[in-house]
Formats: sequence, structure tokens, C-alpha cells
Amino acid sequence: MSKKIYHIHGFDCPNCASHAEAHLNKHEKIDSAVIDFNNEKLFITYKDEELSIEEIINIIAEVEEDEIVIEEETKRVKEKKPLLTKESIILIIRIILIVILMVTAKILESTILEPKSWIVITIYCVALAIGIYDVLFHVFNNIIHKNNPVDEHLLMSISCIGAFCIAFFPNREETVFFDGVMVLALFQIGELIEEILSEKSKNAIRKAIDLRAHTANLIVDDEIKVVNPESLSIGDIIVIKTGEIVPVDGIIESGSGSLDTSSLTGESVPVDVNEGHHVLSGSILTSGSIKVRVEKTFENSTVSKIMELIENSGEKKSKVDKFITRFARVYTPIVLLIGVLYTLIYGFVTGDFSTALYGGVLILIIGCPCAIVISVPLAFFAGIGLASKNGIIIKGASHLDQLSQAGTLFIDKTGTLTYGKFEVSKCSSKVDQKTFNHYLYVAEYLSNHPIARAIVAYANDKYSDEKQGLYEEITGKGTYSVYDNHQIYIGNANYLIENGIAIDEVDEVGTIIHLAVDQKYYGYVVLKDMVKLSTKNTIQRLKEAGLHIVLLSGDNERIVEDVAYSVGINECHGKLLPQEKTEYVNNAIQNRNKNKQVLFAGDGINDTPSIILADVGIAMGGVGSDVAISNADVVIMNDDPLKIVHSINIAKKTRRVAITNIIIAITIKLVAMVLTMLSAYISFPPHVIPLIDALSDTGLTVLLIFNSLLLIYRKIK
Repeated sequence: MSKKIYHIHGFDCPNCASHAEAHLNKHEKIDSAVIDFNNEKLFITYKDEELSIEEIINIIAEVEEDEIVIEEETKRVKEKKPLLTKESIILIIRIILIVILMVTAKILESTILEPKSWIVITIYCVALAIGIYDVLFHVFNNIIHKNNPVDEHLLMSISCIGAFCIAFFPNREETVFFDGVMVLALFQIGELIEEILSEKSKNAIRKAIDLRAHTANLIVDDEIKVVNPESLSIGDIIVIKTGEIVPVDGIIESGSGSLDTSSLTGESVPVDVNEGHHVLSGSILTSGSIKVRVEKTFENSTVSKIMELIENSGEKKSKVDKFITRFARVYTPIVLLIGVLYTLIYGFVTGDFSTALYGGVLILIIGCPCAIVISVPLAFFAGIGLASKNGIIIKGASHLDQLSQAGTLFIDKTGTLTYGKFEVSKCSSKVDQKTFNHYLYVAEYLSNHPIARAIVAYANDKYSDEKQGLYEEITGKGTYSVYDNHQIYIGNANYLIENGIAIDEVDEVGTIIHLAVDQKYYGYVVLKDMVKLSTKNTIQRLKEAGLHIVLLSGDNERIVEDVAYSVGINECHGKLLPQEKTEYVNNAIQNRNKNKQVLFAGDGINDTPSIILADVGIAMGGVGSDVAISNADVVIMNDDPLKIVHSINIAKKTRRVAITNIIIAITIKLVAMVLTMLSAYISFPPHVIPLIDALSDTGLTVLLIFNSLLLIYRKIK
């Protein structure tokens, strides 16, 4: 199998994209196809042979009459799509003509002509033809290609043509030509507003999360030249000034300043940097000036990878999103059935078939599912954008949906709950502290082992090359050295005992390092991988959210139990190999509640099998980690475990907004339908019911799009 990603645009609504997606999935060469309407992406997994772009366009053309454009997906920064396209401008002209004609006809029939005069009817018919030809084309195209024709275009066609037919019922004096054309005009206005507002919403979300630089200051022959970041090569030297975005990943050659990395990590505290420090694209230099040597090209830099993940997140649709697709296919025929039944029942009971048909027509208008179909996917897109703003990359709406239903969290210790580096937590010496620290320092100074580096940082003394004699490092045990004519042994208990040195028996949790000088025991230090400051708060909040938390680690059981107890985790397991961790995850998946998801959070390296196996795999410290980015469903862009809590909160907020949109839409549409049915018995002012029907379609769509868009501006507590 092979997978391809394309850029696709030209669909005027999510329903059209959904129909095209379903049709592509029927093709014999395609294993799966997903169209992400919000990000204008097409994801195709081929069974064997790939299709050309022309072949894909031809397949889509069988069910979609709009001109669809498909291009090979690239990592280049795309130009923002204009809100008013050529098609939009044509639609605006058509709407203006419809309004002019319907108003003219209304004035004529109200003043000098009869409502059923051929001039009035002709003007209304011209207005109808201008507004309905593309709607009818949708209907006939579906019928020709044997697709389900029952959609909003069929409802609108029946509504408008039905309104005209009512006028010619026997003994019918009143006409509703104006109402029929007005409903059509409102439908087209709604289509225009939905297109503009939907595109504006998507642009707003992209703008909120996209911090890719559009220019770079390249040094060429001691002069600064402003270039496109995409043209930069590895080894180039660029200048970044105060207020500018770092365009590519690199290392500082000279200068110093403060970097705002909040767009990557969600942390608001600036980071001070100077010569030798690595800088990541997407960071903003808030003060100072630096020269940076390019280490990664623009397309491979951190912020480009993040944006690529976000823009490709639409491949994995949420359960709610999939439900909406199925819902729209069932819902529309049900609305059509309600309209038909109302017309027949009311017509036969009262004998007034013209009024019955008019009521049925308005019910069909109300039933358009666009408000739900547009707003729900947009809510998940906004939720992914909100997570990105907080330093969390969620690689698909399905993972966002699963996070909202988290039940069990398996979590790694080293690098996830702890910093992943040793610190001296306790010191016990037989000599004065200054002497003890001095020999600790000189004994470990030449070693690059993590334990040695932690001891050197703790002792913080002075070292002289002139005093250094023999130095020997024994793997897995310790070191032997001669410094200033003193023999120094430092290492674990067995190492010192092997060399005939009597040591104290120590009952401490952690890594114990003993020190002896000239065969005399000087004492020991205890080193621990220190727990992160936010870990205890993280565990407490996850428990409050109802999650069952299990600590899995390859470290020895005493250390694992000590960490678990200190942060409030009740279940823990130590001395586990990577494959043994997956057994715990797999058992939890097999025995879980069907509505609860199993999560695994680790450092994205040795925990990769568990990250892949879990319903949602979370990688910690994802900045610059290709392993984490490629294997995890969620990437925490710094090492803060509290971001796990934030990601679950964002997921729950997103799901609430999506479900709220569904409830609001169905409720308003039901109320509008009831009012329409009651209009046969209650006298409403002229055109009130058509206006209510239009508001329950277009007005409701606008309202729910705004409600979805507001997610991107939420604050995470």
C-alpha cells in the first residue's frame, strides 16, 4: 500500500466533500480516502497502483459538478485563500439580480398589474431561473450518477418549484411567487455567507497557530540580504533582530537575547540565550540580536513540522465527526418524509392542498443540515488549534475525541514524571564537608557519565591538570584515580568492597555512590532522578478527572515505588522491559470499558511500542524529537506533564462545543418546523414564517460557526 496527500479545493460545502469522499472510497484501486474540508487536504491510501491527479478529478466529477482543483501536497507556505473567489463574485451578482427582479415584480403586482399577469410571472420565473440552475444541477447530477439525491439541493428545488406550482391550484387566488424566490435568494445568500465565514474562520485559526517566518536576513559578503526562508541552506548565517521570528532551526554563532518560545511550548517565560545555544523556528526574539548558523532547512524545521502535523490532522476524523456524516445522510431523507407527510395529511384533512404544499415546502427549507455539517468539524479544527497554542500537538480529530474519554493513563517515570537526570539528594561524610566535596569533584571531573556530571555540579570545587595522575574508569562500577598523590576510589558498594575498603551499610532509595581516599572511607552521596515540580499537581488533577493512573518503569522497584508514593500514584510496576510495558497496556485495552480510552505517556524513545499500542500515545519533550513526532498521537512540546491535563481539558471543551452545536441546531430546527405547521392555524404577519425558516438555516449556521471559532480563543486554566 502507498499513501499520498493532496491539496484539494473547489467544494462549496462539507456535504459535497463528504459525497466525493464516499465515492472515492468505492474505487477499486483505493483502500481509503479522506477529505479534510477545513484544511483542503485529500488523503488517499492506495491498494497498489496509484491514480493520477486527472483520474482522481474525473472520479470526483462523477458526483460533483463544481470545478475541483487537486495539486501535489508540498511543505511550502501556502498563500492565504482570498475570501471572495471568482465563483463568489458571480454568486453575488446573481443574488443582486434575483433581488432586483423579485422586488420589481412585487411592486408591479401591488400597483398596476394582476398577481397572475404574464409579465409578473415572467419576471419571477427569470429570477427563479437565475437562482436555481446550479441547485437543480446538483440534483440531476446525483440522479445521473446514481447517488442519493436527497440532500439540501433537492429540498430547495422542491420548495421553490412547489411555491410556484401553488399559484396554479384551482380556486387559488393568492400567489406565493415572491415567497418562493425570496427563499431561494436567502438560500443563495446563506451559501455565500457560509463560504465566506467558513473560510474566514479557517484563516483565523491558521493565523492564531502559524508562526512561520516569511522572510530571513541572510548574510552575504558581509551584507544583509532579505530572502525567503525556503531558500536557506544548511550552514548559512542569518541575523535575527528584536521582534523577529526565528525562521529555521539553528545554533547561535554570536550575540545574545531572550526568546519567547510560547508558540512551541506554551510557556510564557522568556528563555535567555547566547553563543552556542540552539534556537528553534517559531520562537520570537523579544530582546537582543543574534547571528544563527542554519542547521535545518525551512521545511524540516520545528515550526514547519508542527504546522504540517496540524494541517494533516483532518485525516483522522472524530467519532462525532463521523456521526455527523452518517447523520446528514439519514437526517435529510427524514426531513423530506416529514414534509411529504405534513403535506398529505394536512391536505386530505382540510382539503386545502395549496396551503399544505406551502407548509411542506417551508419544512424542507428548515431541514437543511449545513449548520451541523459545517460547525462540528470546524469545532475540532479549532480545538486542535487551541492545543497547538498551548504547546500540545494533537495529530487528528479522532485523537482529540479519544482524549475527552480518557479512562486509564499508563505513564513512564524517567523523563516524564522526572527530569531524566540525576541530582544529589543526600550527602553523608566522615570528614569535613569542604574536604569531602573537593575529593568528590576531582574524582568525577574527567568522567562524562550522567552520575559523574551530577556529582561535579553538586560539589562545585576546583580542579588542576597538573595534580592529576593516573585516571581509570571501570564500567558499571566507578573510577580510580590518583590526584595530588592521593588514591581516590569512587563508585558503588561492591566496587569499594572489592578493593578492600569497609563501607557503611546504607538503606536509602536512590543510587548510592561511595567515596574513599587512600583506603580510608570518606562517606557517600545519594543521587535521585528528581521529580518535576508540576508532577504532583498533574497526578492530583488527573485523579480528580476520574483517570486510573499506573506508573510503569524500567527502574528498580524501590525507586519506582518511592516516586509513585511521593506524587500520589497508587499502582506502579518496576524493572519492566519495553515489551513488558506493552503487556500492561494491551491487557487494559482488552478489559476496558468501551467508552473509556487507554492512554500511554512516555519520552517517545524506549516507550515507542506502548505509545503506538495505546488508544492515544503521548510523547513528552517533543521539540526536535523525530521519534516522538512520528510515533505519538499527541506530542507535548516541552517536558511538563501538566500538559497532559491541559490536553484532556481541551478535548472535553471541544467535544462539549460540538455536541452543543448539534443540540442547538436540532432544537431550533424543530421549533421552526412546529411554528411552520402552526402557521396554518395561527395568523402570522406576511413573510414572517419564510424569514424564520431562513434564520433557522443560514442564521443558525452563522451562529454555530462563531461558536466553534471561539474555541481557539479560550484560555486554559
